[in-house]
Amino acid sequence: MKKIIESLLLFAFLVVLLYVGRGKLEAFFYNQGNDYFGRSLDKEAARSYEIALKINPQSWLIRLGLAKAYRGIKNYDRAIDEYSKVLNINPLCLKAYQDLAEIYSQKGSHLEALSVINQARDLIPDNPQLNQFSQECCYDFVSSALDKSEELFLMNKSAEAALLLKDVLKSCPGFAVAEYMLGYYYFCLKDYDNAEASLKQTLLIDPQFHYAYKLLSQVYFKKGDFEKELSSAEEAFALNNDNASICNDLGLALMHQERYAEAVTYLKKAVSLEPNNADYIYSLGSVYRDNKMFNQAISEYSKLSVLKKDYPNLHNDLADIYDNLGNRAQAVLEYQKEAQYCQQGLRNNPDSPVLLNNYAYALNGLGESEKAKKIIDGVIKSYPHYRQPYLTLSRIHEKMQNTDLALMALEKAKQLSATEGGFIDNKIYKLNKQPLPSAKKQLEQKDIIYLKNGRQLLGKIKKEYPDKIVLEVWLDSAGGEVIFYRDSIERIEKSKN
Repeated sequence: MKKIIESLLLFAFLVVLLYVGRGKLEAFFYNQGNDYFGRSLDKEAARSYEIALKINPQSWLIRLGLAKAYRGIKNYDRAIDEYSKVLNINPLCLKAYQDLAEIYSQKGSHLEALSVINQARDLIPDNPQLNQFSQECCYDFVSSALDKSEELFLMNKSAEAALLLKDVLKSCPGFAVAEYMLGYYYFCLKDYDNAEASLKQTLLIDPQFHYAYKLLSQVYFKKGDFEKELSSAEEAFALNNDNASICNDLGLALMHQERYAEAVTYLKKAVSLEPNNADYIYSLGSVYRDNKMFNQAISEYSKLSVLKKDYPNLHNDLADIYDNLGNRAQAVLEYQKEAQYCQQGLRNNPDSPVLLNNYAYALNGLGESEKAKKIIDGVIKSYPHYRQPYLTLSRIHEKMQNTDLALMALEKAKQLSATEGGFIDNKIYKLNKQPLPSAKKQLEQKDIIYLKNGRQLLGKIKKEYPDKIVLEVWLDSAGGEVIFYRDSIERIEKSKN
C-alpha cells in the first residue's frame, strides 16, 4: 500500500514538473522570438514563435508575434492567416486589426482594409486610434484611386476615371481633392449637372478651395447661367486674386454679360501677371474688339501675332476689325495670313474641323465664297454637331446675299449652343431688320473723319462725346460702330444731309 501511494505521489510530481517545464519552455521560445524580432531577424523570430506555438497553440500573443515576423519577411498570406487566428482568440486585439489593415492597404486591397477597421470599430467603439487609422486607410485608398483615375484620364477613359473615384468616395467621403477631380472628369465628359454637384461638395468640405470655384464658374458658363458663372468667378478671385487664370476667367465672365469696362480691368491684370500667355492676350484683345475699341484690340492682337503668329483665328479677327475700319487692304493681308497658316496646319491634320472652319472663314473674307462654302459644307457633313461652321456658313451666305439661308444657318448654330445664345440672337435680329440703305444713299449720308495718321474714314456719326465720337461704318451688307478718341482726329467733315 505504501509503495502505491509513493508511486502516485511520484507521478503527480512528474506531471507538475512537466507542466511547469512546458510553461518555461514556451516562455523561453516566445522571448527568444521577441529578441530576434527586436533585432530585425524576422526569419529566426518566426522559427522561435513557431516552436512556442507548438507548445501552446491557443496563445494569441505568440500568434501575434508570428504574424509580425511573417509580415517582416513579406510572407503576407501567412501573416494574414495568423492575424485572423489572433482575432479569433482575442477579438479585442487592436494591434492585430491595425497590422492586418496595413497589409491589405499595401497589397492594394483597400476595401478589405476598411472592412477590417470597421469590424474593429464595431467591437471597440469611439476608439481615437481606430478613428485615426480609419482616416489613414482612406487616405491611402483615395491617393491610390487618384493615381489610377489620372492614368485612365490620360488614356482618354474619363468615364472610367469618374466611376472609379465615385465608388471610392462612397467608402471614403470627405476628401476635397478627390471630389474636385471627380467634378473635373464630369466636366470633361460634358456632364455638367454631376460636375456641379461634385464641385459643390468640394466646397462643403473645403470652402477655401478656390480651384473648385474656378471650375464651377466654367460649368455655369457651359450651362448658360452667366449670373452664377460670374458669382463663382468672383468667389475664386476673392480667395486668390493673384492667379492669372482666375483673373482671366473673371474677365471673361464679365465679358459674357457685356460689362466690358470691368472685364478689361481683370483681363489686363491676367496679362500683367503672365505677359507671355497667348490665351490671356487673346482674351484682352477680344474684349476690346467686342466693345468696339478696335485700336486697342489691334494693339493686343499685334502683340499676340509676334508671340504666336499662327494663333487660331487671330488673323481672321484682325481682318474683321480692319474691314470695320474701312481698311480693306490690311484686312486682305490678314485674311491671307490666316489662310496660309491654316493650309500649313492642314498638311499635318487635314481633317481638323477647327482649321477647316478658320480656312473657310478666311477664304470668304477674301471673296472666295463659293470655295469657302464647299469647304464648310464638308465640315458640317463630317461634324454635324459642331456649332462654329454654321456661324461661318451664315457669314458666307450673308456675303453671297442669301439672307434666308444665312438665317437658317444661324438658327442651327443657336440650337447647338448650350451658351452664348445672346450674340447669335443679335445676329439674327440684325439680319431680320429692314434692308440696308442703297449704296448711293449710304454714300450720301457719310461723314468723313480725318485722322492724324493720315487716314480718312467714311461713315455716319451716331454719337458725340467730349473725348470721343461713335462712327457707324458699312461694308457691303454689314454694318458696325467704331469709337475714335478726339486726340487721334485731325478734323471732321460732316455730311450736309
